[in-house]
Amino acid sequence: MTSQPISKVVLIRYGWLGFALAMLGIPLYVYLPTYYAQQSALSYSAVGAALLLARSLDVITDPLIGWWSDRLQAKISRSWQIALSSLVLAIGVYQLWLPDLNTLGMGYLFIWSFITYLAWTWMSIPYLALAAEISQNHHTKTQLSGSREGFAIVGVITVLLLPLLSGLSAQSFDFYSLLFILFLIVLFSGSLWLINIPTLPIQNSQPIAPWIILKNLKQNHPRSFSIMPSYFLNNLANSLPATLFLIFVSDYLQLESQTGLFLITYFLAGLVALPLWIKLAKRIGKQTTWKISMLLASVSFIGVFGLQPGNSIGFLIVSILTGFSLGIDVAMPASIQSDITQEVTQKDTQATGLLFGLWGMLTKLALALAVGLAFPILDWSESIEQQSTALLWLYAGLPILLKLMAWKLLPPQKSNEKSI
Repeated sequence: MTSQPISKVVLIRYGWLGFALAMLGIPLYVYLPTYYAQQSALSYSAVGAALLLARSLDVITDPLIGWWSDRLQAKISRSWQIALSSLVLAIGVYQLWLPDLNTLGMGYLFIWSFITYLAWTWMSIPYLALAAEISQNHHTKTQLSGSREGFAIVGVITVLLLPLLSGLSAQSFDFYSLLFILFLIVLFSGSLWLINIPTLPIQNSQPIAPWIILKNLKQNHPRSFSIMPSYFLNNLANSLPATLFLIFVSDYLQLESQTGLFLITYFLAGLVALPLWIKLAKRIGKQTTWKISMLLASVSFIGVFGLQPGNSIGFLIVSILTGFSLGIDVAMPASIQSDITQEVTQKDTQATGLLFGLWGMLTKLALALAVGLAFPILDWSESIEQQSTALLWLYAGLPILLKLMAWKLLPPQKSNEKSI
């Protein structure tokens, strides 16, 4: 499968697993910490400390798992690596979503959180790398990334709607029991559906230490790192409002009861706009399209500064406009990354997994930095009675600035990109 148009069946087969992986985010990062603190004997501080330690260790595992995935590929294909990791992930998620709350302790929470994050990474990196190995066609890789992110948005919307549709509270054992069953169905069907998916011939290479591979890439393939500054800054710009969303809606806008509406609207806008962005990328190129999406999000986010408490219509409009950039803001850099890793693999050594591991590490660093930056500033601003102003600038002002910096730093588009 090289320059031939990709079939819709292959697009669905590849993208479906994105549904399962997206079902993890909101429960693990948003719902569960409160659930543990409210339903078990653990305090908020204990829950936070256990999760922070697990997430801190998780940041450094991505490049190592990516390098390991490259080394394994000659014996165990990416799709079989994904299938094996799905078993570990299912066990970890079960332990976190359905624990014995009467005996839940910090050690248990840390160990199973770390195992779950590790399995999630072990699945995600081969899954991302697989998109670079299904086709050499640049637009096909955009379609694959778009399919993955489209199904990911569906997964997030499913988790958001499940409490409403089931009538179960997101802080109840029955909710996690139902969610776990749905997750298992999508996870195992997605991982099994990837087995024997058509891929390009494997480029075998001798085992080389990851730091030597990175040194060689920096010397011989500088483009491998060319979009990383923009990628990191753009992720940080996205992570700040994501981290502060619940606080902004409840404390600044005083619209906590409409939180679900805003989230669902935001993700639906991203899903609707994604096919249009993919068509645009084929016409004008990937980096140009990504730049346009970053500008649209930045300009749309300026509207936040005109909002007053209780202005639900205004924030709904902002959610729709910024949501338009949601899917492509993830799919487009991933597609560009696939192009870059393909060039490296063809010319030199197998480093697809390692490079996607580096990009995964940058994503997690951006999320960690967002939390580490935002909350201390909010605490400090409260002491000087300026928390409302600080929240506004952390939620919208700084992300706009970071996106514009990412836009500025994005290197020029390759002249042949949109013709391939």
